[in-house]
Amino acid sequence: MDVRDQIRCVGAICQNLKELVDLNFPAYGSLYFANTPYVAARKLPFDQDFSIGPHCGAIYWDCNVGQARHYHSVDPNQGPWPDLAAYYNGLIDTGISRLPPADPSPQRPRYRGSIRTHRRLLEDGRAVLSKMAMDPRIQQAAVPVIFHPDLHKRNIFVSEEDPTVVSAIIDWQSSCIEPAFWYADEVPDFAQPIPDPLDEGRIEPKSEACAEAFDVSVRSLAPKLATARSMDENLFRPFRYCYRTWEDGAVAFREELIQTSLHWKELGLMEPCPFPLPCPDELARHQKDYKRFEAAHQLKHILSDLLNTASDGWVPSEQWEATELAHREVFAGILQEVIGNEQPDDDEPIKGEDDLREIWPFDLKE
Repeated sequence: MDVRDQIRCVGAICQNLKELVDLNFPAYGSLYFANTPYVAARKLPFDQDFSIGPHCGAIYWDCNVGQARHYHSVDPNQGPWPDLAAYYNGLIDTGISRLPPADPSPQRPRYRGSIRTHRRLLEDGRAVLSKMAMDPRIQQAAVPVIFHPDLHKRNIFVSEEDPTVVSAIIDWQSSCIEPAFWYADEVPDFAQPIPDPLDEGRIEPKSEACAEAFDVSVRSLAPKLATARSMDENLFRPFRYCYRTWEDGAVAFREELIQTSLHWKELGLMEPCPFPLPCPDELARHQKDYKRFEAAHQLKHILSDLLNTASDGWVPSEQWEATELAHREVFAGILQEVIGNEQPDDDEPIKGEDDLREIWPFDLKE
């Protein structure tokens, strides 16, 4: 397929997406048939055939291994949500529902934080989101939108005879209705610029053309998404990460709140920020923990590439023994580098074996 056909194909995909994005929804949640019996008590009307019921995304349900839900201090809040205030409260409540009744063993890295710390941060986040949600720009970018959840090449079929004839595999998650800004930075793989292997510093021409075609098509065919894409993404970051505190660690969401507070006026937010900045000593401790958090995520990314595993460490059973052997060898090599660094910088988060073991993402068998 030449460049012109690829551009035509991108345009056809975006034209199909327009049919989804153009739908006007009165609430956030998921689409169900109007006569679905098990959501009768929790649904809002959409049209004669469909209704909007609880959000079916995995983040709101106890269905992921290692991500249990606990409702001892908060009720389940899976929607539907009639407005932005109800929606962000659903995110905060979801974050609270991940907090167990008691702090786990001290094996969790220090930057993870205690249950009390998470609870306080989430309530601070609720106050911040309540102020941000009043901004007309955020309200405009939060219009309810339905969008393909995994718009990548593996899910798209293109006719061999006509590149403008396309169809996409859409699974059940496509029925999720989110604020438009939730999808603002979604760029499928067919529209991502790829470095030219023959000319360092340049972008491969075909990928550059597809990226430009996707951007133009979104702006012309999907103004709801285009509005959100044109705005400063920092306006939306606290919404996107508030429910993940227990998974990511308290320090990650605290960093989002600190940066939001520091740049509050630059972001054009008029009401005073309700999140109080930490005192100098607290800020120094936070920055130290945040560097450890960043090191942990960088390490996890590097290990996943080196060992050819999923981000959670999953490998096919037939590759387990070889991967586990390589895993131990990589740990030994990195540990030797850490120990061999006799004069680490003061800002270096990993200064010894205990530090390395603390942030190591996969189980180590002795």
